[in-house]
Amino acid sequence: MKIGVSFAVAALAATIAPLAACANPQGGQGAATSSSGAPSGTERMNTQLKAADGTQVATATIDFANGYATVTVEATANQLLSPGFHGLMIHSAGKCEANSAAPNGGSTGDFASAGSVFQAQGHSGHPASGDLTALQVRSDGSAKLVTTTNAFTAADLRNSAGTALILHQDADYLGSNATGDGGKRIACGVIASAAATSTATTTSVTTSTSTTVVPPPSTSTSTSTVTVTSGPSTTYPPTTTVVTTTPPSLPPNS
Repeated sequence: MKIGVSFAVAALAATIAPLAACANPQGGQGAATSSSGAPSGTERMNTQLKAADGTQVATATIDFANGYATVTVEATANQLLSPGFHGLMIHSAGKCEANSAAPNGGSTGDFASAGSVFQAQGHSGHPASGDLTALQVRSDGSAKLVTTTNAFTAADLRNSAGTALILHQDADYLGSNATGDGGKRIACGVIASAAATSTATTTSVTTSTSTTVVPPPSTSTSTSTVTVTSGPSTTYPPTTTVVTTTPPSLPPNS
């Protein structure tokens, strides 16, 4: 009897197990998705570094935790990056525009819009706050760099001008050149965009009141002279009336 019950329980367990697996289809994928995000207690900023023609060259993440930033830059095998060291710097404006001028004007060039190398508030020395370890590219064009720095915070990078990560053609020698010593800028990714500026147009309406003094109506007296012109007068001679009186006739033999 016990053997029959055990067999029934085992058969029931074998039936329930596949159903439980179907009820949780994520399996190990859930852990993989979680690990792709920032670790607990970490603030992460991401960007894609692209060439002037828009081709993606590399990806970058900056994780902030425990008082410092961990910068990770990775490029897959491609024909865009030449083997060797390439300067990697954070620049002081969050704009990546091809054939552009610097924020303060001057000659144009690819990603000149990103401005000079970033300096955190209160820091003016060199290496600059935005100077990072150079990216070493392997012979197949791939590369991966993980470096740390406490020269800036996430809030520093989110300043009103924004910031951008730029990959240079040559190695950077961390000198005092404000635009960097890495030569041509070959790839750029916006870390934090510049704050949007809005121009408010104020329309003022001015109401003017004018008072017009109307003089009282004037009374004018006009005298009209009527001249009557008559034609030539005709003078007639006086009319004489002759009255003849006939005496009454007497009867005969009176």
